Amino acid sequence: MIEDEGLNRLETAWRSQGAPIADNLAAGLPAAEIDAYEVEHGLVLPAELRQWWGWHDGAVTGKASGGPSAVGAGPWTLMSLAEALDERSFQLDMNDRPFDPDDWDGEWSPSFLPVVTVGNAWLFADLSASDGDRAPIHLWGHAPDNIFAVAAPSWADVVTTWTRTIEAGVFTWSPAEGRWVQAGAVPPELRPLL
Repeated sequence: MIEDEGLNRLETAWRSQGAPIADNLAAGLPAAEIDAYEVEHGLVLPAELRQWWGWHDGAVTGKASGGPSAVGAGPWTLMSLAEALDERSFQLDMNDRPFDPDDWDGEWSPSFLPVVTVGNAWLFADLSASDGDRAPIHLWGHAPDNIFAVAAPSWADVVTTWTRTIEAGVFTWSPAEGRWVQAGAVPPELRPLL
């Protein structure tokens, strides 16, 4: 589970950088709305993702807004739960054959749920490996070649890594450039998430 303190630390890190994402966070989803999404899409979200979208449901301006929805630690932009589910549905519709991990050829699995995005890349949760509280996080890169490698054991680990990286000044918000810039060496724990 993500501790509320961890989510608040991330928001504080954004605010301390003057990053626009801090003032662009959408209101969180009520539990009943998350329940309805789960029923509609036939999914069960781990508790940490319910908490994530209950805290803030993406960015007010949406995932395509770039800088105002950029998380800072890497290229990622926030997605609302509706955007994540729409992207999942789109990717499933693109499959020309069923997902088979033993004979994978670029198909999206019904158990994959994107959480953040940049272009045609996602950090996604593998819901089939969820223990009810957490799900492993994987990277689907612009050229997906290693989607089965676990990038982080849970979403809580991603949030903690982002927070520490921003607090350490590895990434800083540049008002002049209107984007996050890398100001230091990327720590090893962040590399699998880029």
